[in-house]
Parts: sequence; C-alpha cells; structure tokens
Amino acid sequence: MLYQILIGVTIILWSGLWSYSTLLVVLVFMKDSESLYAYPMQVALDRFVDNLGFSWLKPLHKLELTRLRQISYGMFGAVTLGLSLLVMVLS
Repeated sequence: MLYQILIGVTIILWSGLWSYSTLLVVLVFMKDSESLYAYPMQVALDRFVDNLGFSWLKPLHKLELTRLRQISYGMFGAVTLGLSLLVMVLS
C-alpha cells in the first residue's frame, strides 16, 4: 500500500515538473517569435509559481532570451529523460 502511494506521489511531482518545463519552453518560443502573448504567458507562469509557493522561480521568467532558452531546454530535456526512466522502471 505504501509503495503505491509513493509511486502516485512521484508521478504527480514528475508530471508537475514536466508541465512547468514545457510551459517554459512555450514562453521561450513566444518571446523568440515576439508574440503578443509572451507577456501574458510570463504573468501566468509567475502566478503559477506563486500559487505553488515557489516564488523564488519568478526571476527565471525575466531572464534574457538566450539564457532562458538554455535553461528551459536543458530543464525540459532532463525532466523528460527522468520521466521516461521512471516510466521504464515502473513498467
């Protein structure tokens, strides 16, 4: 029973991290294409991390584009690799 609860919590945490890193990649794409929706996306990400209590992540959303691109792509790759390894181990 405890094993199943730990698996559930782990999957929820990894999927939340993967969702956040995906939203960061979308923010980079919007800033790169100079979309009108880049600022609302940044505000939505700020509110998202505020609601979760991770307000220390807010300066990440305001970085210059090249640095933000490196961090978000690296984070997305690492989290995707970790999530795929988790799924492979659990199946």
